[in-house]
Amino acid sequence: MRIVVYIFIVALMGQSCSVSDDTSVFCTLETVAQQDPIIDDYIAENNMPMQVTASGLRYSIDEPGSGDNVAYGDVIVVDFQGALLDGTIFDQGSLGPPSFPIFQENSFIQGFEEGLLLLNEGAQATFMLPSALAYGCFPPQGTIIGDNEILIFEVTMVSVNP
Repeated sequence: MRIVVYIFIVALMGQSCSVSDDTSVFCTLETVAQQDPIIDDYIAENNMPMQVTASGLRYSIDEPGSGDNVAYGDVIVVDFQGALLDGTIFDQGSLGPPSFPIFQENSFIQGFEEGLLLLNEGAQATFMLPSALAYGCFPPQGTIIGDNEILIFEVTMVSVNP
């Protein structure tokens, strides 16, 4: 009898923890290849001359800077504005000391960091990040960034000090 009661309790607990497929809130990360057509259409519609890296980051150097490119270990100051594809600004400001005293690997989301490494002091650029190079299925809580959101950053590399 105890075994029957035990099995019943375990089955009841298992049932109470299950979620039906139609109410699932799980996110499936969209790949760069899945978002390529969306990004390419946006670039074409907005006449944005952009280059693409091996990872899928789209970028344009709108104003070239001078000197060496940013490297890990440098002290940098970068002004930025982040927006969604519909133009909604989700963040803007300046990054640098004291909040970010030294530019280190994995300091920022992958695509933003990859883009910064393409810049030198004084450069202005635009980055388009597929969600796999941004927040993917884990956008910051309390923001308007959704799952699998493609992000656009306008950046100015204010200073670079090795």
